[in-house]
Amino acid sequence: MTTTDTQMPSATVWRATLWGFVALFGSGAGVHTFLALTTPRSYEGFADAALFDWTRDAWQSVFMAHPTLWALLLATGELTIAVLLVKLRLLGYLAVVLFHLALMLFGWGFWLWCVPALAFALPAARHTFQARRRI
Repeated sequence: MTTTDTQMPSATVWRATLWGFVALFGSGAGVHTFLALTTPRSYEGFADAALFDWTRDAWQSVFMAHPTLWALLLATGELTIAVLLVKLRLLGYLAVVLFHLALMLFGWGFWLWCVPALAFALPAARHTFQARRRI
């Protein structure tokens, strides 16, 4: 929703974007915890379509060497991002952007998710930054 004076999204849009990312990363933490504890080998083919050989090789030699540990660390990272979005919003948005940029290394299919996510995260981060500067 925009106002006629500024053509900037309303506070409701920024709030919805924020809580959407909080929910996304919070639920992602839950999913990765569940997968880590029940079916850690389900991550096996995740990097098969990676854009670079080094991404695929690192996934196999590092992550898949100890998938339970790495999936739990991934869950911890996602939960940390969710908390940062609530407590230190600008740092949280920076983490959201970096997370999605890293995810794009795993193949063009991930771009279908990451590009729209970044289209929300980048303006929200900019809005957060500008709002802090006005204070």
